[in-house]
Amino acid sequence: MPQGWARQRGTAGRSGARGAAAPGAGWFSIVAARPRGASVPNRTLEARLSEPVTLDQVARAAGVSRSTASRVINGGVASERSVRAVGQAVKALGFVPNRAARTLARQRTDQVGIVTPESPALIFLDQFTAVVTAAAAHCLWQDGLQPILALTDPEAPVASAKQFLHHSNVDGIIVIHFHHDPQLEALLGELDLPIVFIGRPPQAVRAPYVDADNVHGGRIATQYLIEQGRRRIACVSGALSREGAVDRRAGYLQALGEAGIEPGPYVELDFQAGAPVSAVAAMLAEHPEIDAVFAQSDFLAAGALEAIAASGRRVPDDVAVVGFDDSATATRVRPSLTTVAQPMACLGSAAAKLLSGRLRSGEWGAWPQVFPTELVIRQSA
Repeated sequence: MPQGWARQRGTAGRSGARGAAAPGAGWFSIVAARPRGASVPNRTLEARLSEPVTLDQVARAAGVSRSTASRVINGGVASERSVRAVGQAVKALGFVPNRAARTLARQRTDQVGIVTPESPALIFLDQFTAVVTAAAAHCLWQDGLQPILALTDPEAPVASAKQFLHHSNVDGIIVIHFHHDPQLEALLGELDLPIVFIGRPPQAVRAPYVDADNVHGGRIATQYLIEQGRRRIACVSGALSREGAVDRRAGYLQALGEAGIEPGPYVELDFQAGAPVSAVAAMLAEHPEIDAVFAQSDFLAAGALEAIAASGRRVPDDVAVVGFDDSATATRVRPSLTTVAQPMACLGSAAAKLLSGRLRSGEWGAWPQVFPTELVIRQSA
């Protein structure tokens, strides 16, 4: 096995994004000690509810001018001491900024749309979507931005996406699981909004994106199965309208070609409950010589495990299985999944930081940002 791309892992799951934050967490968060000499009154809940706190009160409590308090609250340039003092005053007084006033003054809503042009069922079936969305939202909250999750109507994805994008008044958009669709690509191209993709978009869409090295992931998964003596390696793929699925299959085919092995049976699936089980069961019945399955997600791999067991075969003795994602599913199923790990939380955070940086400075940071993938060896292969 080539060094540097595989490691052993026990059954403990992979930790997600650090420091989970509740959606109600404040627009302004500073962790600092109270400045020397500052004495900030702690208002009672009744007082906070009975009358709104003004910017002048915050400035007086912090010992700074009104303009300085305004600059700090709106993310402008101020001294470290002023930032600490105003942050402490805001926290103690329970100050809440007038969002409408800030929007008019700054021509911004501080809202970011998180859009996934997928069936809403994907949110509940695919842990990748859940993890990257949570990580992106957490990072946006930390930057004082409010994420808005937009799901598209599976019966009319373009029309529902158009309705949201044209009427939501967001400052920018993060797109997850983009499918190749000429109408949707044209719609995004018309928008005068900064957009970041999680997952490489089609070549026709030139926009900043973050992604995992999916080609490498598909390659090392298949190489590992070949090194285990497997020769009839099937591939269970997500929809090839997504570039990630295309890249993972490309890595699979590269590894087989380098080893002089013919590609095994192949099936392309949407994310639907039960679909992987029935598809893999049919594939095993038609091709009983299959001795390994590379599944392009842990969700698909879990379905493969169920189908293999139902056929009377044993994993990994008769059929080895490798998944992709290293999601919580990988350690919950039995046998536990050997899988390709991708840094899901990092992808969400990186996309959010890329977009928030663009909203702050007016310029994009470096892109694309492609994160490494690695093999995590457990029991299924």
